[in-house]
Amino acid sequence: MAPFISTIPVSDLALNAQLRTNERKHSGYGGNFDKCELLEMLQYTCEVEGDKVVCRPVERLFRRCKDKNRGFLVETTALEKKSSTL
Repeated sequence: MAPFISTIPVSDLALNAQLRTNERKHSGYGGNFDKCELLEMLQYTCEVEGDKVVCRPVERLFRRCKDKNRGFLVETTALEKKSSTL
């Protein structure tokens, strides 16, 4: 099973994305999501309704960013949804 990952408020996402899991900063990454590639993933949530199984899509959005050494992913679903409604 994957390890637990804490939820970060949208207001803190850009700041927290600058940190690696060991609390050190990503070198060469300044926290600007506009420079990161936007990726979309569809997952499905399914429920039994009577004698049918009904599945609905759940869209998740990520940004693939690069630091000095390698790339990393940040889930930005809440951030992207918030900015699209402004």
